[in-house]
Amino acid sequence: MDFAQFIAPFDPGAFRSQYFGKQPLHIRSEGARADLLPWSRFNEVLALTPYWNEDTLKVYFKSRAALRENYCDTADLRVGSPAPVNPSKVSALMGLGASLVANQLHRVCPPVGAVARMLAQEFAARSFANVYCSFQGVQAFQTHFDLHDVFAVQAEGEKTWRIYEARADAPIAPVPPGDEGEQFLNSTRGRMIFEVVMRPGDLLYLPRGQYHDALTGAQASLHVTFGVAPTSGLSLFKLLEKALAAESGFRAYLPDARDPAALQARLEGLGGRVKDMMTSAAFAIDVLNSQRDLAGVAADYRLPAQLPPAWYSPAKRARVVRRDSGFAVVHDAGEIPLGATYPAVEWMLSQRMFALQDAITRQTGVDEQALRADLERLLQAGILVETEMR
Repeated sequence: MDFAQFIAPFDPGAFRSQYFGKQPLHIRSEGARADLLPWSRFNEVLALTPYWNEDTLKVYFKSRAALRENYCDTADLRVGSPAPVNPSKVSALMGLGASLVANQLHRVCPPVGAVARMLAQEFAARSFANVYCSFQGVQAFQTHFDLHDVFAVQAEGEKTWRIYEARADAPIAPVPPGDEGEQFLNSTRGRMIFEVVMRPGDLLYLPRGQYHDALTGAQASLHVTFGVAPTSGLSLFKLLEKALAAESGFRAYLPDARDPAALQARLEGLGGRVKDMMTSAAFAIDVLNSQRDLAGVAADYRLPAQLPPAWYSPAKRARVVRRDSGFAVVHDAGEIPLGATYPAVEWMLSQRMFALQDAITRQTGVDEQALRADLERLLQAGILVETEMR
């Protein structure tokens, strides 16, 4: 489903302008969401036993995480390997009222994975899906907040959510678990702004940092939480480090800090260059590519069909040049401007021979049509030539 179907009957434009990153929103049941994860599908996914281990499946009892030896097989484990889940132990704990948290379900459940990818593309973000299974009267987690935006879809049963007025300021770390952490959250959550009983197909949106908790009703409950985490300003530092590493002024040693005047002069010069870099057209392309990378690529094998490879080789010396104004392929007869495809083009020019499909896979989220257009320009300039595998 696309985002309009996912958030129906609410208007997507109104959501973006009035709610996204701003305030919670509850949307009543819609058919497309109600069929996302029925009990039968969740049971089928849990039966994929090789995937489930102490990292991907968590068991909680009275808001406390179960020890791995209580629900996993820990004998004969290799050092550093996660302990595999023992389904019989898990079933026994659920019989006692324990709750399950199935992490990263989008990796093994195609319908859930499709929604996660859609949200990643819609918000230029990393997106993932965790599933929560709990039983009558159970509160698996005390009041807390998340480090990302949340789209919670009720799949089966009912669950009562309480949303509080407090909202952490763009949090990047959770409150440490334990009694002190719970006391802090309870004392800072403020008044409850609304309470909602979630029924199958209902959607609840919570912006990052919003305090909340939830309680299962009279029936067993199953809900999917889609986490959406766009890039933040902190992510720019890695992009800057990579881009500025090519400049000798940043690779040079700093002056001794015991000479404050020399250090201050150098820092002012470097700071000015950082500002110029961050506000450049080239850096905006780097940010675009980093956001595209977050969504990943959906599996699309189309078997038994095969994609016949087309092979190419460099025929003339050329290189990708970065300027604040953008990127270009520089060769002996001139320049060819590039956009967001520049990492893939740079890889192509470094190869003795390559297949186009391989070039596409070298840059996650690359615009395939744009890359094909750049390839055609390189062929017309004689920089690349078609060849045969040898």
